[in-house]
Formats: sequence, structure tokens, C-alpha cells
Amino acid sequence: MKRWFLIGMALLAFAFGLNAQNVEVEGKVKSTDVQVGKPFTLDLSLKVPYGWFVEWNDFMQDTLSEQIDILKRGNVERTADADSNVIVKQQLTLMTFDTGQIQLPAVGLTYARSFDDPMRMQAFTEPIGLYATTMAVDTLQPYKPIVAPIAAPITMKEVFPWILAALLAVLLGLGIWLFLRRRKTRVDEDGNVIKGPVIPPYDKAVGELKRLREEKMWQSGKVKEYFSSLTDIAREYIEGQFGVNAVEMTTDDILDEIKPLRFPNEAYNKLKETMEVADLVKFAKYSATALESDTCLNHLTDFVNESYAHYQQSMSSSASSQTNSPLPSTSSQTKNADCVTQSATMKKEVSNV
Repeated sequence: MKRWFLIGMALLAFAFGLNAQNVEVEGKVKSTDVQVGKPFTLDLSLKVPYGWFVEWNDFMQDTLSEQIDILKRGNVERTADADSNVIVKQQLTLMTFDTGQIQLPAVGLTYARSFDDPMRMQAFTEPIGLYATTMAVDTLQPYKPIVAPIAAPITMKEVFPWILAALLAVLLGLGIWLFLRRRKTRVDEDGNVIKGPVIPPYDKAVGELKRLREEKMWQSGKVKEYFSSLTDIAREYIEGQFGVNAVEMTTDDILDEIKPLRFPNEAYNKLKETMEVADLVKFAKYSATALESDTCLNHLTDFVNESYAHYQQSMSSSASSQTNSPLPSTSSQTKNADCVTQSATMKKEVSNV
């Protein structure tokens, strides 16, 4: 029994020896003298019989050993020779930063008789001894100054991404602007702008005062917001109704600008008191009482009504004065009287305004 076992082992070893003769692995470099920091190549090849499977090493690591780095991995090429053998090749670009004697380690390449064969075998290249030297320096040559960086011309390939980014930014900004504009401007199905009703300044002020009273902001602790809304209503009403740029003015400037309009003193004082209390609340951290808050709203409501009534009366007086002016006369006496009448009418209009 022992004799047959030995015979079987011998036959198995002989069979593996025959198979090993059909596989050839090789790793070679162009020269064993390399320079530090200068790339050199290693050509790997593995020859196996046709139909055999080669599980090629992907060389995923960046180093082949502690002394040798992998810079580039070439394409894996498969060819056949005249004896129907398959030859798999790949070129690795390597570099070393050590000097003196270094060794290129053996590289293992895996293969099998077929893809389904679970038995994987490896063939190793022979280690290669290398000698790494630094760049030779001729000390007999004189020193030369360091060359300044050479300015390379800017290519279209470098500029194009910036041009594209700028163009996209402009298009994005234009799109946002059109979107916001369309949101503010309502259009119908045909693209025509839908114009809403224009609310007269007086009607708008009365409606906002009513809304402000119903919101009860100061009752809920929003005193500063309440007085800010109150003064905004006053400024927009004065600007829209009387043409005074009240939105951009301070309280003192507004009061000075509306004096020539000759509002009733009571209405003028109500506006003044409301604006001054609002300024104290907004800028001086004044705590207005409940009575002051309610009084200011009532005062501003009275000012809007009384100033608008005064405005209508002034316009009616101006229209009646123009209607009752005398007809022109051919005589010199009539012309002089007409001029006096017109001058008086103009003075009255200015004083009323």
C-alpha cells in the first residue's frame, strides 16, 4: 500500500512539473542603473497554454515595495504566439527616492487551468537588483543663476471654464430677475399685464388705519411695530396725496414741508404729536401708555380726514375762482382790471395750497 502511495505522489509531481513547463513568467527593466526621482519601467509578462485563466494582479497599492513607488499602470494586453499560448503583458512605471543598492522584489502573477478551477497557482518573477544614483553634477562648471519661471501663454482650454461659469451666472441672474418681475407683475393667458385698481391715497390710508386698529398690535405687546406701522401710513398718505417726499424725510422735515399747505392748526398739531411720540418709541425706547397708543391712532385718523377735507375745499375754491374770472375786454381799462383780477386769483391759489 505504501508503495502505491509513493508511486502516485511521484506521478502527481511529474504531472505538475509538466504543467509548470508550459507557464513562463518574466519581469525585466531596460537598465539596472536608475536615477533618484526619475521614472523607469518594469515589463511584466505571463505565458500560459490556450484556454487557461489568468487572474492578473491589479497593483492597487501605490508602492511595489518600501523603496519603489508605482507611478503609472499600463494597459493589460493579451496576445497569442504560434504555439497557441496566451501571453499577458503589462508595463509599470516606477520611481525610487533611495540611493545605492535597491532590490526590485519578485512579482507574483496568478493563473489557473480554467476559470472554474478552484485551484489558483502563482508564478513569480525573479528579483532584480538596481543601483540608484543621484543626478551627476559637474563641479567644474561655473554657477548659473536660477532661471525665472517662464510665462506660458493662456490657452482657450484654461479660459473656457471661466467663460462658461460667467455665462451661467449671467443667465441665472437673468432668470431670477425675470422670475421676480413676473411674480410682481400679473399677466393673463395672452401675456398682457393685468393692472389692478389704483387706490386713492386717502382711501388707502383710511383702510390701513382701520386694519391697524383691528390687529390690536400694541395690546399684544408689539408697541414698536405698532408705531412703525402708524408712521408709515402717515408718510405714504402725505406723499401720495400732497406730493411731499415724506417717505424719505424725518419728522421735522415733514412738518416743515407741509406748513405751506396751511392745514387747520388742530389737524397739524395732531399729526405732530403722533409723529413725535412714535419717534420716542422707535428711537428712544420710550414706553407709551395704552392711552397714548390709542390717542395717536385717533389723532392720525382725524388728521387724514381733516387734511383731506381741507384739500377738497382748496381745490373747489380754486376751480370756482377760475370759473368766475371776467371775460377779456378790448378797452385798455378792462384789460388792466382783468390783469388785477387774475393776479389776485393766483395769489389766493398759492395761499390756499
